[in-house]
Amino acid sequence: MQNIQKGSQEKIYLNVYVDGSLAQADALPTISIVDADTGVSLVASSTSIDEQPEGIYSWVINQNVTNLNRVIQVTWSYYINGISATETQFYSIETPYSSITEIVDFLGYGSQSSDLNYHDPKEIGNAEKLARTIIEGYTGIKFYTYYGSQEVFAKGSDALELTEKILNIDKVWENDLLSIDNTVDPVYNNFGFSLEITPTGRAVRIVNAGWDIRYDNQVDPKVLYYGRFRDNSRYKFMGQMGYKYVPEDIKLASMLLVSDILANDYNWRNKYLAKVDLAEISFEMAKGAFNGTGNIAVDNILDQYRNMNIVII
Repeated sequence: MQNIQKGSQEKIYLNVYVDGSLAQADALPTISIVDADTGVSLVASSTSIDEQPEGIYSWVINQNVTNLNRVIQVTWSYYINGISATETQFYSIETPYSSITEIVDFLGYGSQSSDLNYHDPKEIGNAEKLARTIIEGYTGIKFYTYYGSQEVFAKGSDALELTEKILNIDKVWENDLLSIDNTVDPVYNNFGFSLEITPTGRAVRIVNAGWDIRYDNQVDPKVLYYGRFRDNSRYKFMGQMGYKYVPEDIKLASMLLVSDILANDYNWRNKYLAKVDLAEISFEMAKGAFNGTGNIAVDNILDQYRNMNIVII
C-alpha cells in the first residue's frame, strides 16, 4: 500500500498494459475515490490526465481527500480495445510523527550524498514509518487525528469511560438506535441531555445544571435517579479521535527510534542476536534490548502513555 502524507497534494498514476506492453486506452480513464473503511464517496467521478509515454495516466489527489488519516480506495475505469476494465488501488493517508527535515536536523545527518553520515530521504521516511509502527504497537495509541467510531458498555453512571481519546462527537447510538446527531441542523437529540467531553478526552459526561453528575451506579435516595448511561447498555460514538497534533515527546521518541533503526547494529538486535563477534569488534547486548522498543529512553517516554490506566474525569 502506498503512503500519502496528510494534507499534501499527490499525483497518482495508472499504467495500462496489453500483453505486457503499455497501451493507449480507447479514451481517458475516469477515477473515483471512496473511504476504504466506510465506503463514503470522496470523488464521484473525474477524468484522468494523459501522460507520456502512451498508456500512462495520472490524477492529482488534493487536500479535500488527504485532510484526514484514512485508507482510500481509488478505482480507475477505462476501455481498452472496446473492452471495459477497472483497476483498484489503495493509498494510506498518514501523519508522520517526525518529518524528514526534523530528523536530519535532530540527528545531524549530512545533507549531501557525499557526506559520510548522509542517509537517503526515502530511507529516512521508511525508518520513520517503522518507528511510528513500533510506537503505536507499544502504546496502543495513535498520536494523530483520525475519523472513526468506538463502542463501550455503560455502568449505570452519568459519565462513560472511553477506550480511545475523542476530540468531537458527531453521532451517538444507544443499543444501535441513533440518539444524538450533531451533524444536522437543528441538532437531533433523543438522548435527553447534551454531552460534553471531559478535559482528558477519555470520557464523556452528560450536561445538566440541575443535577450533580454521578460517576458511579449508585442510587441517590433523594431523587431516585440512576445514571443516564444505562447499566450494560452499549453506546457507539462517532467523530474525530486521537490527538490534534503529535505530542513533542512522541516526536522525540520517533526520532530516537529512527536513529536506532538506521544504526549499523539494528539488524543484529532485530534478529535477536544477543552477542556478536566480528574480526575487529565484539559486543553483547543487554537482555533489555529485546524488551519494549529496544531503547530505554524511548520506553520511558512511551510508558507515560502506555500506563495511563486511570481516567481522570
